[in-house]
Amino acid sequence: MHDPTLQPAVKSYPERLFGFIPLPLWLSVLLFWEIIFLIDYLLTLSLPGGHEHILVFGLITLFFASLCIGTMYCSWVFHGLYGHLSLFIDEPKEKLYPFYHIQLKKCYQGPWPIVAGGVCALVAFFSFRGFILFLSPVDPAIITLRMAYVSLGFFFLGIALWALVSAIRIPMVFTQFKIKVNTHQFAGNGLQAIGTAFFKMSLSIAVTFLLVVATAIASPYSKDLVVLIWLGMAALLIFGFFILPQIGIHQIMAYEKNNRMQAFSTHLEEAMEKSLKDPSSENMQRLRELFELQQHLKSMNEWPFDVNSLWQLISALLIPLALATLEIIF
Repeated sequence: MHDPTLQPAVKSYPERLFGFIPLPLWLSVLLFWEIIFLIDYLLTLSLPGGHEHILVFGLITLFFASLCIGTMYCSWVFHGLYGHLSLFIDEPKEKLYPFYHIQLKKCYQGPWPIVAGGVCALVAFFSFRGFILFLSPVDPAIITLRMAYVSLGFFFLGIALWALVSAIRIPMVFTQFKIKVNTHQFAGNGLQAIGTAFFKMSLSIAVTFLLVVATAIASPYSKDLVVLIWLGMAALLIFGFFILPQIGIHQIMAYEKNNRMQAFSTHLEEAMEKSLKDPSSENMQRLRELFELQQHLKSMNEWPFDVNSLWQLISALLIPLALATLEIIF
């Protein structure tokens, strides 16, 4: 009998485009972009000033490779949430898993990722032409090659941005269902699995952000304060990607914690009055147990992630920004 909870994997466009190569996907993507850079390097080898800014284009191709790998990685992280859905959403699997499958398809399949990629590619073609001309030798072949692969890279950037914007909706959609908030929570399980998933995805985006910072530092625009402002805005957006989708879940967790604390306070007051009237060992023991339980309820998480994850992400974003700031100052 067919199991309605089993759904075919939702493959992102980078995974579908590079999946035919008989190598690990991340290696296939990396080789593809580095072969493009190798062609660029060889073509500019004999040109006067051809390698003056070659490091910038090497970092740009690494950035595009990380975009593709990051998009695939985030889709795999979302697939990993499948097994946790029934632990924190009170819905039958026959309804829940197909619903989640549809949400993933909105992120990674259909025409809209292609449309977003096409828009970004057009923006890159018209906006970055001056940047490429400034950093390239006067050679039509080199300029055409760089325009072509930068536009292709921005096509994958559009796909990645569409996936990220769509991914923000998924935890928000979860709040339409009955959420089960367990008293015992630990990282990577139940509701905490949402925080773990977004932490992993945010860290993968932070790696891409690091390459953007490195490219900015290696370029002639490294002394421009405007570049630092844009990098700061990018860091805030990555942090927002981690926090914003989880606000709805946080409100539910905080509400459930408050309700349990209020309901428990009645039992605590009754036990305290009973102990004051009759301070027997049995009543006092009962009161101590209730105080211990109260402390446990107070320590319940109100966010689907722990503080360590938050600080690790902040550090991963601030360190590249600090490097860019030092480059501008000194």
